[in-house]
Amino acid sequence: MPEPITALGPVGGSERIQALDVARGVAVLGILILNIWSFAGPQAFFDYPLAIAERAGWPVQTWAVVHTLFEGSQRTLLSLLFGAGALLALQRFERNAPLAVARRTYYRRSFLLIAFGLVNAYIFLWPADILFAYGLASLCLYPLRHLSTRWLLLLALLALAIPAGRHLAAVGELRRLEATSVAALAARDQGTALDDAAARDLAAWEKKLAKARPDAGNPTLAGEIQAMQSGSLAQVAARQARVSFVLQAFVTTNWWFLDALAMMIVGMALCREGLFTRAGSAAGLAWMAAGGFAVGLPLALWQTQALLASDFHPVQAEIVKVSYDLRRFAMAIGWLGLILWFCQAASGQAIKRGLAATGRMALTNYLAQSILCALLFYGFGLGLYGRLTGLQLYGVVLLVWAIEITWSNWWLARFRIGPFEWIWRSLSYRHRLAWSTGPDALLAAASGTGQRR
Repeated sequence: MPEPITALGPVGGSERIQALDVARGVAVLGILILNIWSFAGPQAFFDYPLAIAERAGWPVQTWAVVHTLFEGSQRTLLSLLFGAGALLALQRFERNAPLAVARRTYYRRSFLLIAFGLVNAYIFLWPADILFAYGLASLCLYPLRHLSTRWLLLLALLALAIPAGRHLAAVGELRRLEATSVAALAARDQGTALDDAAARDLAAWEKKLAKARPDAGNPTLAGEIQAMQSGSLAQVAARQARVSFVLQAFVTTNWWFLDALAMMIVGMALCREGLFTRAGSAAGLAWMAAGGFAVGLPLALWQTQALLASDFHPVQAEIVKVSYDLRRFAMAIGWLGLILWFCQAASGQAIKRGLAATGRMALTNYLAQSILCALLFYGFGLGLYGRLTGLQLYGVVLLVWAIEITWSNWWLARFRIGPFEWIWRSLSYRHRLAWSTGPDALLAAASGTGQRR
């Protein structure tokens, strides 16, 4: 049996970087702004909000605001911070332990994150879990730890170029399908029999249209809503397991893996340049925020308007996806600059402490969102699935935020580490970490002192 790795352990209070904790807290709370749509109803309602335009809660208007300001950016922010945290962890591992021990510890940490993703998907019943993809992507970060910023950014651009190229190719194929289908329909109206190729293209195009513009009252969606509203724990678990398998086997491998990896690499580059470890000027951070929003916000406004104006036409939706990564990265940089600027300000200390505590327990709070929302929306809980739309969803978001901020501060006033963080790190370091801290550390945590700015 290998000896426990006692030379390694979690970051102590005096070593923590408050800006990273605050930003991580904002990101883990912010990701619920998007996820709440899938917790509360079919993903089709977010993908095509016009299907529920007549429902209460101004769903289309709410979707437009959320899509413009937050779509993709909070997930990107979390990925950037994960990459920065991974680099800092690797540097700490290699300072405090032999290289082989540091390497094994890091890879064990990554495989455990994959395991947490599987638990979240199949036990906590959240198919759109990101921890599985994060764990897979983090396996690729170890060989990159000593690369210069230039090489890291080049690798990130390469990772982002692959999905952009695939979306461009998809635009061409969709245009071909549409043109072929228009010609096939015209020929059929004139009484001409369609050959097999034309019939296949017509069927494929009609399937694309049906997927892009689902009818909220169709039997498939109605059956899903009914099953999730009233199903038992076993029934909901079986349904969610099927969805999780599809997302992990196809969506993660085709899209989410590179999505996470590219932004983690950028996060490593930003960390290497000292964005999180050296105090920047307030003016510089304000310019960073303004630059990110100056690029991202016009793109976001155009993408939202283009989707609504085209009635979410498949070709237009694919065109939007070509610039999606640029938009989400720019918006994430804007939000990150704003958060770091706020961390430099003298005011708002209580807010910073609350967000920093939430960020220190980011893994626990991310998993807790799955548990809380399952109890609120699924049939074995309150069964609210499909009943709330649009603005109504954000009452739930505020409730979850209040619970997580409050309980994070309560917990860390008594314990040194979140419960799921304790499991993750104890298994990573192969020794049982202490739960509690000494009185001096507790006082520092409560007052917000003892943290690098």
